[in-house]
Amino acid sequence: MQGFGIYSTQNGHYYQGSFNNNKPDGYGLFMSENGQNYEGNFKEGKIEGEGVMIYPDGRIYKGYFKNNNKDGYGVMTYPEGRIYGEGSRYEGRWENNKREGKGIMIYYDDGRSLEGLFKENVYIRK
Repeated sequence: MQGFGIYSTQNGHYYQGSFNNNKPDGYGLFMSENGQNYEGNFKEGKIEGEGVMIYPDGRIYKGYFKNNNKDGYGVMTYPEGRIYGEGSRYEGRWENNKREGKGIMIYYDDGRSLEGLFKENVYIRK
């Protein structure tokens, strides 16, 4: 497939957008059977560049991806509730799907924040 197209599978995956050599390439929308949705850039069949990922548990990530992973600057919003407690937002650097480098985590219940360096998702210092 080349150019704009729509592809869907029997198990519920759906893609609408640009194709190159039968792979998503350029801007598109991907929806999975479990409710995870992505809208943004693809490169050679992988999520690459800027986009928005909405997860079934309510998390929303807006930022950069590399090789299907959150990588570069991005903002992840964690909803309030059973899984994520008070709700929060992380804004900063990501590497291979983990908070890595300079960032800030803000908690919605009381406004407290952790700003500084993160390593493998853990706040390590200012």
